[in-house]
Amino acid sequence: MTHPLRPSRVYAICQIAGWGAYGLMGVTIARAFGYGSGPMTTTTLLGSVVGLVVTHLWRGVIRGRGLLGQPFSRLLPKLFAGVVVTGIVAWLLVWATGLYVTGAYTLKSSTSGILLATSFNWIVTSLLWTAIYVGAQWFKRGRDSEIQRLRLEVLARDAQLSALHAQIQPHFLFNAMNVLRALISEDPERARDLVTELSDLMRYALRAGLQERVLLQEELDVIESYLRIEQARFEDRLTWRIEADAAVRQTQLPPMLLQMLVENAVKHGVALSEFGGEVAVSACRDGDGVRLIVTNPGRVSVNGGTRIGLANARGRLQLIYGGRATLTLAERDGQVVAEVVLPAGDAP
Repeated sequence: MTHPLRPSRVYAICQIAGWGAYGLMGVTIARAFGYGSGPMTTTTLLGSVVGLVVTHLWRGVIRGRGLLGQPFSRLLPKLFAGVVVTGIVAWLLVWATGLYVTGAYTLKSSTSGILLATSFNWIVTSLLWTAIYVGAQWFKRGRDSEIQRLRLEVLARDAQLSALHAQIQPHFLFNAMNVLRALISEDPERARDLVTELSDLMRYALRAGLQERVLLQEELDVIESYLRIEQARFEDRLTWRIEADAAVRQTQLPPMLLQMLVENAVKHGVALSEFGGEVAVSACRDGDGVRLIVTNPGRVSVNGGTRIGLANARGRLQLIYGGRATLTLAERDGQVVAEVVLPAGDAP
């Protein structure tokens, strides 16, 4: 099985091959015009080495200062200045090599016209190198962005299917229908409300896979629907509360993320507890970002069924926020605490 080359190796191969071809082309042209003497050939080949080193240093500046991540209006003047400096530095080094090392140039032969022409040649060469490098990097970024989008879409679809499976599974529907059947004669109005809650829950699950992010307010609304259905089933064994600051309700987050944590809290916490317990959901500011917390009674199980859902959620957070968001699961004083921290970019 063949493995793709690392970007650094591809860059090294292109540098060596490109500047090697540049040197050979220079020697060929010089000989064609009768300037193919030994010192001139040596100077031309050394010029390729100079070009390789100088452009590599210029690449380090581009990467080190994060130029490609800047707006185009700020990037263009910096690239132009870098091209001119790189070209002039390379030209000075080659001219000095030919003058003091190989003897290909003399002070008498270095007229202002020749100096101007050779410096212009190196600036144009630097410009072409920069255009090729920047173009390749932009192409790679666009390709990586598309790959990331496709991966995120796959994870979102997986989350949607997992959520649908959790909601459409026979146990969930069987329990919900039993509750509705009992309420139809005892409390018809509440039965109608639960049918609406179930409908809203299913509709949200179907729609979630088509969106990359939703408002926190939308997620909280569907969580309330889910908890009302489960509360009708568990009765006094389940209590719940949702506390979300008004300032963060317009925060964007991946769909089904918080709902998945609440479902885990009920399924692996309240349902397994002899006396039930409370599921608490809170959302508040965390510096410039937002902190979401779901707590429930119970313990964190190493072999619990929540691991796949958590891995999926962490994968989506990584793809969307690139490590700026976190999801942790911990046990504190007999409570399981799931905590999500979203970065400042999505906070209103």
